[in-house]
Amino acid sequence: MTIEEVGTDQAVDIDYALAVAIRLHQTEQLDEAETLYKTILDQFPRYPEALHFYGLLKHQKGDNDQAISLIEQALSEVPEYSDAYNNLGNIFNNLEQFEKAADCYGKALDLCPDNAAVHNNYGVVLNRLSRVEEAIEAFSKAIALMPDNAEFYKNLGNGFKKQGDFKKSIEAYRKVISLKPYKPENYEYLCAVLYLQGDVEEAISLVRQWLEFDPKNPLALHRLYSYTGELDLPRASDDYIAKTFDSFADSFDMVLKRLEYKAPFLVADAVKDIAGKTEKELDILDAGCGTGLCGPLLKPYAAKITGVDLSEKMMERAKERDCYAALFQAELTAFISAYFSNWDVIVSADTLVYFGDLQPVSQAVAGALFSAGYFVFTLERSEGDLPLGYQIHQHGRFSHTEAYIRNTLNAAGLTVIKLEKVMLRYEAGIPVDGFLVVACKI
Repeated sequence: MTIEEVGTDQAVDIDYALAVAIRLHQTEQLDEAETLYKTILDQFPRYPEALHFYGLLKHQKGDNDQAISLIEQALSEVPEYSDAYNNLGNIFNNLEQFEKAADCYGKALDLCPDNAAVHNNYGVVLNRLSRVEEAIEAFSKAIALMPDNAEFYKNLGNGFKKQGDFKKSIEAYRKVISLKPYKPENYEYLCAVLYLQGDVEEAISLVRQWLEFDPKNPLALHRLYSYTGELDLPRASDDYIAKTFDSFADSFDMVLKRLEYKAPFLVADAVKDIAGKTEKELDILDAGCGTGLCGPLLKPYAAKITGVDLSEKMMERAKERDCYAALFQAELTAFISAYFSNWDVIVSADTLVYFGDLQPVSQAVAGALFSAGYFVFTLERSEGDLPLGYQIHQHGRFSHTEAYIRNTLNAAGLTVIKLEKVMLRYEAGIPVDGFLVVACKI
């Protein structure tokens, strides 16, 4: 629809109404904006800008089907509407429909090849599709058009990291820090790739630089401890866990699938055996439930599943699985300690790798289990003798020896039923060795 089709006076009125609706939209007055968009479209149902912006609003409200339909209607009216293709790509990207997103971004760039933001968006989905060479090319084009954008360099660094070119990844992340020198996550990205390259001394220097402007940052403090052991830190701090996994929540399941993550399946198989022995549905606590990967696997054997985790955003994903009778945001040892004889089974899949000293949590579990209840969990494995029985690694997780696990569980009043060597997942293509542990409160 053109201005000429509605007449000059009407065009002025409709343009003004749309401007007001967009202003309401921008100031988060979504209900008021929606009413005005609908009023405009009732009178001019083919108005492409109204269709486009109303589609964006419906996406914000979680109605993605209608959002996609509205933006596609806008594109049917104006096929050269580059911004609409870009925003449709953003919606498909959020829905993890990456092929459709890439197609939309490609069409937007055909129409407007000098749009740096679209090149960047295109690169992000190409990277997720493992079309890494093309992603790097897209990020490079974005940077050429907007050379002072730190986000573009960060994404370029991600591309080089995925490609395995750590030297170029480090160069890109250093550029990010030069452009945004006081943003903690930028140091975290660079630390991670320095670790992958094995340049620990440089990583330590970087963490100290990070702590100069942010001395209480839990991510930096944990990095320093894992690299140097300088701090007295028998387990990862609550703040470190919450911040790390809040930032990881949206991509957690996808990343673990790529790593062939096995811990939930190992834990669920152990619970299946327990259910077969007890011949009853079990009251289960999922301690460190994360996004709820264990939930669907445990559900066939459960009368009720309760979840606890420190990360609010991870629990939001767990809630979507509709497997948990209740979810609690809390530190798991403190949470478990508040209950006495309350669960048949307590499971913890790949969570206690952030604990060095297992004595407090083992004692809490022993108190919270019913008589003849079970504790099922996974840990990363250390061989040989260690002074404490556990050690932290430069990747920030702890590993434990078999002797330490047995002694700690026995001291808490738990009898080891199974302590099996397993492979937990792959990391940088290398198997991560671990233990599957089943203990019983006799």
